[in-house]
Amino acid sequence: MAIAGGFAFVLPLGMVPGAKDVLLIALLVYTVLRLPKIHACFGPFVRDPLMWWILAWPVWLAISLAWSPSPIFGGEELRAWRMLLVPILLWPVMHRYRLLVMAFLLGCLVVVLVQLGQIIGVPGFELDIQGRADAWMHPILAGAMLATAAMWMLTGVLQWQGNRAVAMAAGLIIVVIGLVLTGSRGPWVSMAIAGSMLVIGTLALCPAARKRTCTMGALGIVAICGLVLLDVYVLSGKLTGPVRNRLETALLETDSSSGDDHYEIALGGWHRTPIGYRLLVWQGARDVFLDHPLIGVGAGGLSANLEDAWWLSDPAAQAEGIPLRSQHLNPHSMYLQVLASTGIIGCLLLIIPMILAASRLVGRASDPIFFGSAFVLVAWAAGAAFDGYQMMTAQIGMLMFVYAAALLSRNTNRESAT
Repeated sequence: MAIAGGFAFVLPLGMVPGAKDVLLIALLVYTVLRLPKIHACFGPFVRDPLMWWILAWPVWLAISLAWSPSPIFGGEELRAWRMLLVPILLWPVMHRYRLLVMAFLLGCLVVVLVQLGQIIGVPGFELDIQGRADAWMHPILAGAMLATAAMWMLTGVLQWQGNRAVAMAAGLIIVVIGLVLTGSRGPWVSMAIAGSMLVIGTLALCPAARKRTCTMGALGIVAICGLVLLDVYVLSGKLTGPVRNRLETALLETDSSSGDDHYEIALGGWHRTPIGYRLLVWQGARDVFLDHPLIGVGAGGLSANLEDAWWLSDPAAQAEGIPLRSQHLNPHSMYLQVLASTGIIGCLLLIIPMILAASRLVGRASDPIFFGSAFVLVAWAAGAAFDGYQMMTAQIGMLMFVYAAALLSRNTNRESAT
């Protein structure tokens, strides 16, 4: 349990990427040592069809290496899926899943502490090159982890009472502040989508929490309006300014995409902006998918099929004369990359276990941890539309952490029935 809790704690700490692997190996070694005494507990795990659905997509991705023009890049995409071990290795202590979730939330609070150090200007705590509080990792990863943590905390606020609800409310405020400080728009969108669905789901499926949800919703709206007014008239926009600037920049970059000559813009122009690049690479991935709709071009093969799209090339690689086909392209959308690389078959194999897991977890509406896990999965799935989560080790670890809850949910439901 100590090793499992340590893994959950370091999962959101992208500034120490090796810690996850060290603890995962420790879990593997300890599980193997104890296997003669605990092997019987894996029976329900192996018999659960969801587990086989979870395995289906990485297996299909590995098979697609057979027709990939860049199997080395495909191997890099497969590497993050070592986190498939997470549900297996956590299974012997999954009856304490709530404690594992709390360990994860504590890790997210550490992320925010680092961000506050960056904002305050503590020596050694510098902002990133764009002035964002990235917590010493990619700001998208930091934002995604905080957005998922917010779902568990929001569920606790809506369903728990007393000190636990107060603690969850305080934690929610802290992680939302951290989420804003990342400046990552994709996680903002994912939290807005998942949070809205969580509130609607609570009203529909949790009769005992309806009154509390309406009350907390009204208080939340009043608090947000009050904070915005305070910031605008007293603090001169110091809190809302970064959000407004990021949104205005996104609109400006989107507007700049209109017209037929943006492909001719000099290096460093519109196509190098975050929104501009995404729109172009999404178009490229879509075109590759339409050319290979059923099985895709194979893992890692996207860039080999876009060799004439010079505007998608990395500036440093392009300066060195490295062609795009020799670069590992990230289309910044998990779904478009999966469609282009593994086709409709691969996309279905990825999405089906997500739907199955969410449906199980939504069925546990009376348990805030399991119910909140469903909307953690929604936030993860929404954020993956804007970035390649399936290539990020921490994000696959997060997905497997939620899948573990879905696997446990089925078995605890059966135990309750008997």
